[in-house]
Amino acid sequence: MTFQNPSVWLLVLLISLPLLWWRWRKRSNQPGITYTTPVVLDLLPRTFRTRTLWIPSLIRSLAIVLLIICIARPQKRFEKTQQAAHGVAIELVVDRSSSMNAHDFTIDGEAVDRLTAVRRVAGDFIKGMGSLDGRSGDLIGLVTFAGFADSNCPMTFDHDFLVNDVLDSIEIVTQRDEDGTAIGDAIALAVERLSSLDERVKSESGEKLQSKVIIILTDGENNQGDIEPQTAADMAAAMDITVYTIGAGTNGWAPYPTTDVFGRTIMQNQRVMIDEETLQAIASATGGKYFRATNTESLENIYASIDAMERTEITQRTFVNHVDMAVKSVHLAGFTIPPLLLVVFVLMLADSLLRSTVYRILD
Repeated sequence: MTFQNPSVWLLVLLISLPLLWWRWRKRSNQPGITYTTPVVLDLLPRTFRTRTLWIPSLIRSLAIVLLIICIARPQKRFEKTQQAAHGVAIELVVDRSSSMNAHDFTIDGEAVDRLTAVRRVAGDFIKGMGSLDGRSGDLIGLVTFAGFADSNCPMTFDHDFLVNDVLDSIEIVTQRDEDGTAIGDAIALAVERLSSLDERVKSESGEKLQSKVIIILTDGENNQGDIEPQTAADMAAAMDITVYTIGAGTNGWAPYPTTDVFGRTIMQNQRVMIDEETLQAIASATGGKYFRATNTESLENIYASIDAMERTEITQRTFVNHVDMAVKSVHLAGFTIPPLLLVVFVLMLADSLLRSTVYRILD
């Protein structure tokens, strides 16, 4: 709570209260009846009224204290921070084909499959962790692909939902008819999701997008889908969308979990190939960049590099609002404080009623 200047100086009137209290107490102790003969009042029985003669004086004192405070103009200060962002729209495109089951990444010293590592690092990229600052001002969506592409989450500012409910729930395909690597279809779907954002963002927030970005991570070669990767890259370039490509995993041999004749899960090396030439061409055509991630640390560094290149411009403005507590109710610590002038009126009314009834002094 604050007070308006220079009205705050009226609080010095509070120092007169002890004198007023003394005068009221002295008057209240005066007998209301004059006796013709001496009477020892201390010998008379003490009633509830005689024990509580101080109550009217206390109520009047509280009323005067609050009245002085009201005159000093108490105010509750509310601050509201508004952020105006020329944000970045990012479509994350993640491979979930069976080849992502290779265990050549580690988290906390334990070998994990590629998709698990990607979920962890991409989540940190979105929400912020370690060297990653997070993308709080950006619209982010998620597309995953194997033999065909899926839009798992539309463009959203609800990053908690995106990471905890969507990203963390995607799984590697297990059905053979769903398997494959449709890089071209995935990029084309991401382009479609980004292409109509400018008008939507402008109509909803009045702001504009600083840039539109696709970050695609894959560990294989395009072998499924109807759209060639280069065609999809040309579509992105035509819509002024930058595509960053990431080739994930070992290029050559990588350990995969397999089941032996006894039903046990064992690791067995299998040959894998990444079409780095195509990924480089996609990035080059759109003004983006190709990255190579061979372990979790390098994947984190890649997302940190992209994070640094595609930052959101945020303008922060703070608005201050003052509520006059003398005439308006205020919410504090879960309680509603009524207007102080109303409290003063109630106290003065109570004082007047008590002095004219229960605590009336006869002259």
